[in-house]
Order: sequence, then structure tokens, then C-alpha cells
Amino acid sequence: MSAIIYTILQEFFVLIHEHPVKARIMSPVNNENSFTFQVSLHFKNNSAADANIPNSTFTSYATAERHLLGYLEAFQNTMDLGGGIAEGTKF
Repeated sequence: MSAIIYTILQEFFVLIHEHPVKARIMSPVNNENSFTFQVSLHFKNNSAADANIPNSTFTSYATAERHLLGYLEAFQNTMDLGGGIAEGTKF
């Protein structure tokens, strides 16, 4: 299996209920039409056993950014309603 090298295009840092959440949008160096994002923490609903982990690849930066911001908003809403935290990507 070959390694994939990513270019970090943008990083975000937000504080959600006193939990520091880092997120970043990345693109593989060999494919400028593919974008993904990583998040340092994930959220869990009270009714779900597993964390809500985003796992998507997008064909435009704008779409990746929109989905990341939507994920962070859902994270905030879940925490407002008493949801939990799960470990995410370490970076």
C-alpha cells in the first residue's frame, strides 16, 4: 500500500462547550480535484452508541468547506442537547 501525501489547505480551531476542536481541509498532492477533512474530536448523540464520524471525499473545496462547517454546527447542536465527545484524529 502506498502512502498518500496531503496538502493542508485550511485549518480551523473552535471551542465547543470548552472542548477544543481542530479541523482541517486537505487535498492529496497528486489529485487537485479531491478534498477531504479531518476533525480532532467527534460527537455522539445520547441515542447512538457510536460517534458521528465524517468520512467523505468531495470534488470541490467549497463543498468540503460547507460540509465541514455543517459538521461543526451539528457538533455544537448535539453538545447543546447533552451529547458526548469521542476521540477523533490526532494532529
